[in-house]
Amino acid sequence: MNSISNEFDILVIGAGPGGSVAAKVARENGYSTCIIEKEHLGENGRYKACGGALAWELVEEIDYPEDKIERIIESLELHHTDGDDYSKKGKGAVIWRGIFDKFLTDMALDAGVILRDREMLTNIEKKGEKYCITTNEGKYWSKYVIAADGVTSKTLKILGWPYFKQEDIILTITKEMKSTNSKINKELGKDTVHLFFGIKDLISVGYAWLFPKMETITVGWGNQINLVKNSREEFKKFENLQFVKGALEGSKLEIFKPHLIPVGLRPKLYGDNVFAIGDAGGIVDPISGKGIPYAMMSGKFAIEAIIKCEKRDKLNKLGLEYERSLDRNFLKVLKAKRVARDKIFQNDENLKKFLSLWEEHRSSEIVMKNLL
Repeated sequence: MNSISNEFDILVIGAGPGGSVAAKVARENGYSTCIIEKEHLGENGRYKACGGALAWELVEEIDYPEDKIERIIESLELHHTDGDDYSKKGKGAVIWRGIFDKFLTDMALDAGVILRDREMLTNIEKKGEKYCITTNEGKYWSKYVIAADGVTSKTLKILGWPYFKQEDIILTITKEMKSTNSKINKELGKDTVHLFFGIKDLISVGYAWLFPKMETITVGWGNQINLVKNSREEFKKFENLQFVKGALEGSKLEIFKPHLIPVGLRPKLYGDNVFAIGDAGGIVDPISGKGIPYAMMSGKFAIEAIIKCEKRDKLNKLGLEYERSLDRNFLKVLKAKRVARDKIFQNDENLKKFLSLWEEHRSSEIVMKNLL
């Protein structure tokens, strides 16, 4: 590895969960690897607008420290604006995304990955067999590029890759509201997260949420972007729900941030030694918006495709190998969920049927067994 000349086997753009996992796996398999991250990663990483809910299986899989967990969750409460409530039991955790992402990045650094934070990508172009990546600080060279820089990926935009359809993008608004632990426990429950639905009276294609952390409530709202007319007014409609007003009474706004989430695949996931992973590829659950585990797995599969195709001297099969791994593990399910999403949000009757089924079944089971 020659970090002085900035030449690497693999360059990862973005230090989110997918990018950090890809970098770690690459370095552990002998590839010189560098992560380029536009934000400064301090002790607690950088703020990212996200509810921060994790399945407990993922917490155990990566041995995430309990002292970095804000709350251990035992149930997901689903509220429809007409008064019907549904409850889905299951253990999980609520975390701060900055701290979680930094934990994964530190694992990559411990494996020998080089991190260059506070560097903004300004250009990327193929020169011979390698890519030349230019940032505000200098130039880097690599054979492979992992685009892990989110839904609006600058990497893929410069390379001219097709963007998402408007109906595959959700506009979200996040507020971090400072409260007290006792107030949160009283209003929301000490081990519960809350989702809010209502096609006619709240959100046409999406949902809103209250995710309790130790002394903060993450308040979120998300709707299909081409259906949004006035996001602030529509968000206010959610805040004015009686349950939400009670939960937020006396709290103080600390952060307000809009954010985009993909809920459908980017039309292209691989091209000429460049891989789109995580949000950059739209590899997200179209119904729940869950993206962290899929980002991590897609990062791992991209590197495994490189390893396999290099060993077999079949680099022309890289894209095929990558997408086959995605399909075998979860992509077929995500594609089916994208189709089901349109049916679920067609009307409140369908939505409530789904919420009722969701109490006892995984969403993937509902879709793949055609229970709707």
